Amino acid sequence: MMTFVLVSTVALLISPCAANPIYNMNLNNIIDLVQEYSKTLNESIYVEDVTHLVESGCGNNFICKVHEILENHATKQQKYKEKEIVRNLEVFINGTNVNCTEVLKTVPKARTEKPIPALLENLKICIQKRNFSGK
Repeated sequence: MMTFVLVSTVALLISPCAANPIYNMNLNNIIDLVQEYSKTLNESIYVEDVTHLVESGCGNNFICKVHEILENHATKQQKYKEKEIVRNLEVFINGTNVNCTEVLKTVPKARTEKPIPALLENLKICIQKRNFSGK
């Protein structure tokens, strides 16, 4: 038993990221909103596919693109949960001092579309990656 405790302690010391992931309340709030909002959606609403941005590392270009897509969609649809997600993304973006206008100039528009629940699932995955990696 003592060996197990020592090995566990050493493993946690070697991997400080796993032992102490960055906790961002705004991003975690978005995950909760995404899960609640996804339950109410049907798959007939299609938006720009951002899978390529997820695969390239979930950087600021992904966050800015999702914010732009949801902001445009929320103003048309007037959905409360979607507006809350957009608001939380804005708070996160402002907190990181990212200029999305400049970032989005370099992001090509996707040629494919996916249902909005796929976009929200990608958002959830990227937030979890960012929280775990501390970016």
